[in-house]
Amino acid sequence: MKTIFLAPLFCALLTTAFSAETTPSAPDGNAVYRTWTDNQGKKLEATFRGTEDGKVFLQVRDGYVYRLPLDKLSPEDQEAARTLKPEGLGIPADPKLAQAAARIDVLVNAGLEKAQQKPNPLASDEQFVRRIYLDIAGRIPTSAEALEFISDTSLSKRSKVIDQLLESDGYRSHLFNYFADMMRLADDANKVRYYTYQDWLKGQIAANEPWDKMVFAMMTADGKLLENGATGYLLRDAGMRLDNLSLTLSTFLGANVSCAQCHDHPFADWTQRDFYEMAAFFGATETYGAKGSKGGNQRGMRQVLQSIDDKRMLQQAKNVLRVNGMAVEDTGENTLKLPDDYQYDDAKPGDPVAPKLISWSDTKETPALPDATGSTDVELRTQFATWMTSPENPRFAMTIANRLWKRAFGLGVREPITDLDEPEASVNPALLHHLASEMVRLEFDLKQFMRLLYNTQTYQREATSYELADNTPYLFPGPILRRMSAEQAWDSCATLVIGQDLDQFKGHRGEQYEKVMNIDFAGGASPEELKSKIEVAISSMRQYGGKGGSPKANSPRKKRMMNRMKEESGEEDLTAAPPVRNGLVLARASELPQPEKDQHFLRMFGQSDRQIADSQSTEGSIPQVLMLMNGEAQEVIGQDDSLVVQTASALSTPEEKVESLYLSFFSRKPEPQELATAVEGLKNGLTMRDLTWVLFNTREFVFVE
Repeated sequence: MKTIFLAPLFCALLTTAFSAETTPSAPDGNAVYRTWTDNQGKKLEATFRGTEDGKVFLQVRDGYVYRLPLDKLSPEDQEAARTLKPEGLGIPADPKLAQAAARIDVLVNAGLEKAQQKPNPLASDEQFVRRIYLDIAGRIPTSAEALEFISDTSLSKRSKVIDQLLESDGYRSHLFNYFADMMRLADDANKVRYYTYQDWLKGQIAANEPWDKMVFAMMTADGKLLENGATGYLLRDAGMRLDNLSLTLSTFLGANVSCAQCHDHPFADWTQRDFYEMAAFFGATETYGAKGSKGGNQRGMRQVLQSIDDKRMLQQAKNVLRVNGMAVEDTGENTLKLPDDYQYDDAKPGDPVAPKLISWSDTKETPALPDATGSTDVELRTQFATWMTSPENPRFAMTIANRLWKRAFGLGVREPITDLDEPEASVNPALLHHLASEMVRLEFDLKQFMRLLYNTQTYQREATSYELADNTPYLFPGPILRRMSAEQAWDSCATLVIGQDLDQFKGHRGEQYEKVMNIDFAGGASPEELKSKIEVAISSMRQYGGKGGSPKANSPRKKRMMNRMKEESGEEDLTAAPPVRNGLVLARASELPQPEKDQHFLRMFGQSDRQIADSQSTEGSIPQVLMLMNGEAQEVIGQDDSLVVQTASALSTPEEKVESLYLSFFSRKPEPQELATAVEGLKNGLTMRDLTWVLFNTREFVFVE
């Protein structure tokens, strides 16, 4: 048995260390261990992670990293700490995080070892800094940011930059892009604008609201869309409760049951009756606006419409009423019935359906199932949401954990991510179950879960660049080489032009839209007062133009509207106007129309049309190549006033200029041959614009290495 020593807290903290027999190497595959001795003769077997600020960092076999004063070691070990090369990753952010990350590495390495595969080597600092900026902040680092990281000699720099980026505006923007694709966020649906839904989601991300609470809020939200953005999830499928339930189950629980709307599932343990019993939890939920557009002050609304003679204005007034009528409301009666073509013996077509929750037979864990005895939509939906988001519901935690793993590594532990009916069929069942348990342990804190993944040795390895064979499981020797998403590519282009200023612009369109459109039709106002309010709303609504309803960039009307709203709100500034170059609004993808117009860079590079969940594409195409070669994005990148050109042009020698460009585009310095070729090109008449064009059109630029 190993002797545990060096500080009084060791005895309390090191009770779960793995034995050499059960874990022959470190969590990251490192087999370099030595016995360390303190100045009192006590011993510890550990691998050396480095020294910093007068402390030595030693990692034991269970992954825990101890931080000890260097002068507490024996003279021999003090000298060893000064001369040894650190093994594996640098110093982690905190010892418990290192231990949790190491446990993930153990499970990944066990899967690789069983298949007689080896993990990839650790990624270089250049590879890592570009990858981590793209994966967390959704953009490449500037040349200054890349050089600062590469030049940093601190052994803790990787954990530090992870923490820094997780607190950045870029993290919030990039995660919104992911959820927008996942939940089909669109500016315009059902003939109304969903800006308040977008602002609500951005606010939830900014506040780091736990995932279970965020989803619970969407499932149980009620009221007007203009007043409660969380209603946007249910209203996105207004009047289609069965379709909405199908998407809810696949998105949040990995239960692909869409076919069960019409018949028993042919492969999974789902019946049509099961599906309708689950849908009954939404059977008293009205998403057509029963009290807004159909009820409420109907007499006043009719009188207003009857008093409008102008046909165009009448149609616009109806639009205002429609916007105010979009609401999730309680009818007080569960109206769901089995379909008229129901063909099974356990019930008759048209029978009322009582709500009933399901459980999974393939797990020993049993979710806490509340009694389904409520009669109103609030009670029923609350019961459903409580069951679905419960930490005891194994599928809820597993689904989001598997999604975020795919976001970091390029593939899920179980594919497709919308079908977890057979967790044991995943490429590494032990890893999948562990990730789910970690999500629960972290109380559904997505930021902390991603922090954990990014601090693993597995994530920080070189990317796998070979083509994956069909039907061959990928066991994660490292992340896979993947093309940037449309949003990553766009935000990276904008970074090359304006740098970190990219994060200054925030649209707050929901806040603006609610101010000009929200009218209380049931508040006792006279028809004349309602008509006046509608006219103001119509006038303000005209300020929104183009697909997606984005106020036209820098237009006089927009400026007048913004000034008026600023005066009314008493705020000094509602939003900063983004720069516009060659007609391109250089704002984050998250602040542009959702989705962008068809011919925009974002759509050409695979941004989803937001009609189908998780439908963004990273497939290459000829139009993408043409846009890289001749499109507006490459033009503004190469202009004299772009950051990348200004930064390089300010340097003295051709070698320095070329090095700056490589750092800007690739987060690395050029190889000697690359440098010589580029310098020779500059001497022979190539311009800075020419070099930016060449680097922008390389495969290296658009891939996450």
